[in-house]
Amino acid sequence: MHNTQEKGAIVILGGGIIPETPRKGSGELSDSAMKRVYEGFLLYKNLQLPIVVTGGNPLGTEIPEAQIMKEELLKMGVQPNGIFVEPLAKNTKQNVEFTLKLLEDNEVQRIYLVTSAIHLTRAMNYFKTYTNIDVVPVPTDYKVSREELKWYDFLPDMRFLEATSSAWHEYLGLVKFKIGG
Repeated sequence: MHNTQEKGAIVILGGGIIPETPRKGSGELSDSAMKRVYEGFLLYKNLQLPIVVTGGNPLGTEIPEAQIMKEELLKMGVQPNGIFVEPLAKNTKQNVEFTLKLLEDNEVQRIYLVTSAIHLTRAMNYFKTYTNIDVVPVPTDYKVSREELKWYDFLPDMRFLEATSSAWHEYLGLVKFKIGG
């Protein structure tokens, strides 16, 4: 890996694929995954650290999510030798386990963990369970704003349904983590 002052890596967790799009049948990254990739790219521009992309084929798509993430990073100008692909993980626990295995020979001292804000707590919990490497959280893809509520915020809106669905997904994931999943 690069010989910069700190031995670090940027880890971008997969955020989902939309399968069966016209893109060569391999599917494309969800909005959430694309935001994570872009945030990872911005970090790469600043820190010049190698990137690990992690994500398998949870929906049985032909190409692992991590490979599609790599293709997007290459389009943005990241050097091929600066991207490491972990193509097998099917869930957050495996994202963490397999990424740490991939990095174990590189004496990494710091990981910049890029994932959606709502997913960060669970992902950080897994990292703390499996390693004592310094993990710096890098949240992206916020589902709700912190601005003051307006009257029209109480009208039905698909974004809030999506945020509620994401929150339940994370809540159940944290329950699974707590009971040893």
